[in-house]
Parts: sequence; structure tokens; C-alpha cells
Amino acid sequence: MKIIQIVGRSNTGKTTFIVDLIRELKAKGSVAAVKHLGHKRYAIEGGKDTTRFAEAGAGRSVGIDDEKAVTISSAPELTAVLTELCDAGTGYCIIEGFKTIPFPRVVIGDLETEGVVLKNPATPGEVIEHLEEFEEFQTMQGVIRELRRSCPTERAGCILSFNGLVREITGEERTDYMDFSPSIDPLIREIEAEAAETPGVIGARFHHRKGRLYAGEDITYFAILAEHRQEAFLAMSRAIDRLKSEAHNKH
Repeated sequence: MKIIQIVGRSNTGKTTFIVDLIRELKAKGSVAAVKHLGHKRYAIEGGKDTTRFAEAGAGRSVGIDDEKAVTISSAPELTAVLTELCDAGTGYCIIEGFKTIPFPRVVIGDLETEGVVLKNPATPGEVIEHLEEFEEFQTMQGVIRELRRSCPTERAGCILSFNGLVREITGEERTDYMDFSPSIDPLIREIEAEAAETPGVIGARFHHRKGRLYAGEDITYFAILAEHRQEAFLAMSRAIDRLKSEAHNKH
């Protein structure tokens, strides 16, 4: 899921630009939009059943009619929201605001900030031309959905997934964290292509998280679509072994 962050001061045209961007992006895949409301809390209509469910302590209260579904969530955390959107198969997520969270961003107006991909683009098309420069946010389920979406499944008999973690204790050694830079991406693409060429494998999608990852956190999301489980197991085993020997064992 691509994260496209739009930031700027109030009344600079961010919302209008985002609306136009959504209209163009939806031709490429499913789109979600998240807005930081700050201290302007969203007003939930009082007395409604869904409101009462939420007030009673439901983590999520959902109302469904013949046109839409509306969810009230008790978890106002951006990462949790992004995880749910990615798990649901969202291809592109536009975030308005959250200036202190350092995603690569588009600036509307004269705001000075870091991590700027574009400043005051004339059209949404400019953003689409630079999609590769925006951050990729993934989950295990998101990788699996992307794999199913992009590969034929007529001959498929299984999807094998692997979720690697930062192991805290190995023998007598303790690992508090591991650091990974974007330089690992070319290796991941090589390993992914190698796995996809394994006889019987229909497709592979691999994602490696970057930055400082602490003990217990996810490192990798690997998914392989294959005709038979034996072929998937073989390709996955080779992929994991190569990643460990060429990257992880050097930490």
C-alpha cells in the first residue's frame, strides 16, 4: 500500500487537491483517505444505536445501510488504521496532515518541512508520476492480497506465507534491535524473482521492513502462490536461507 502524505497550512487547498488525486488514483487501484482532525473531534450523532454500542465499550461499532458502512473505532492511532486498510487490500492511502509523522510527502502552500517529494504540484498527475518515491506500507495480509490480485489462480493450490520477526534471544545472545536501510530492497527483489522462477510457483511477493526494528517486531512478509505445497515450501526455504546468509546474519 502506497502512502501519499499531503501536508500544508490551513486554507491552502489541500482537500481540493486530495479530492482530485483520489479521482485519478482510483483508476490504478483501491484508494483510502485518512485525515488528521487534531483537536477538532468528529461529532458522532448521539442516541443512535451504533453510538450507544461504542459508548458501551465496543472496540468497533459498525452501521451498514444499502449504500455504505460506517465504523466507529476506539483506536485513534494512525498505524492501527493503516494496518487495517492494508489488510483490507487498499492499494493507495492518502493521508492529510500528521505533519510530525515522517512519511515522504507532498506540500501544498509555503510550509517548510523535511521529506518533500513534491511542492505545490500543478496537477494530481505529477504525484502519480512520482509514486515510486512514496513509502510502501505493508502487512502480511496486504502482501497476500496483492499476490492474489496480480497473479492467475486457476492452477493455484496454495499460498504459503512467512512472517519473520526480530528474535530477542539466540542461545546466549540478546538482540534489542536490528537496523535495515533501503539498500536491502534490490536484494529482496532478486530473491522474489528467483522464487517466482521455481517450477510450480505461480507468483511471489516479498516485503522487508526498513529502519530500526525492535525485538518482537516484524521484519519480513513473504508470500508464494504455487500449484502444490511442495513447490511453495522449496521456494520459500531457499528465499529465507538466501536472505539470512546475505543480509540478516551480517547484523
